[in-house]
Amino acid sequence: VKLCSSEECTNQAQKGGVCIKHGAKVKRCSSAGCTNQVRKGGVCIKHGAKVKLCSSEECTNQAQKGGVCIKHGAKVKRCSSAGCTNQVRKGGVCIKHGAKVKLCSSE
Repeated sequence: VKLCSSEECTNQAQKGGVCIKHGAKVKRCSSAGCTNQVRKGGVCIKHGAKVKLCSSEECTNQAQKGGVCIKHGAKVKRCSSAGCTNQVRKGGVCIKHGAKVKLCSSE
């Protein structure tokens, strides 16, 4: 994961090596008045971008890995803290057990 090249910023870099706060441009939905990020075909999910659904019969969950949702067998890493079943966010642990969500520190 590359970090923003702006001094002292710990956000994840987007296009051009900088985070959104420091000038990386993200495409916005083309639907009138919508500011959501584009997912596919110039629109956000709310306005018609298609997302892959679980291939399991009658399931409407979004597919993760292997074309199925977590409920139907998509493998996800779990927190390494004893007894915790939360999904890993960073460093092998969930947010509850220390995975930090880094914010930009340059103002």
